[in-house]
Amino acid sequence: MEDVTGIAAINLYRAQPETKPASWEELDRRDWHLWIFATLLLFTLGISLLSFMFPAVFWFHDTALKAPEHAFFGFSVLLALVMVYILQRQATVRQLKRQLFEAQTAMAAVKREATIQAFRTLPGADQFRDALAMEYRRAATSESHLAAAVFISPQASLEVLGRMAYLLRSMLRRGESLYRVSDRALGVILPGVRLTDVASFAAQVGELSGIPKEEQEVNVTAYPDEADSLTELERRLRSGLGK
Repeated sequence: MEDVTGIAAINLYRAQPETKPASWEELDRRDWHLWIFATLLLFTLGISLLSFMFPAVFWFHDTALKAPEHAFFGFSVLLALVMVYILQRQATVRQLKRQLFEAQTAMAAVKREATIQAFRTLPGADQFRDALAMEYRRAATSESHLAAAVFISPQASLEVLGRMAYLLRSMLRRGESLYRVSDRALGVILPGVRLTDVASFAAQVGELSGIPKEEQEVNVTAYPDEADSLTELERRLRSGLGK
């Protein structure tokens, strides 16, 4: 079998990072509160500074001081412009953040649907039996080995099974095939593989998948190591599918 020990472990039960709508609304609300606080603080500091400047410019002087008056009005206009700019930027940032959230949500939904379709579009149980019979006749004629494995996950969702299908497909070599043998099970046919190798393959899949052992059953068999007929191969692989 192909060495796949270099593949990093993948927890198929771990969903893709996604911000739920409720979490997003809470985050957006807190961000909005922070912006309001910063705006009010700037406004308060500006008004306070203008309040201190007003008496010095208009009351406490003997002669007309045009320059301080101009500076006062200029500062007032600058403060108003800064406030308007901050509010506009904040509205733009909020809009962009919402668009980004909606895009991420849509992308996550597309990925989930693609993962589910990856499981649903696999060849079914009939194709699995036909391929197993064909490979058995080929192995019997050439006196070579044939192995097969069925991975059963009764409690797994379609999304988890889809990611499992991606994992198995990445581990298969040329000539080996993957099938959807039931709504909660995946099957692989491995021509030229011995029983010890398929057992090692199944153990590596269990480690890489991250699915708890108690929530997954694996049936492996091989010809002629364990089964000497097609009927025996199918009987061993069907064990557990009716649970």
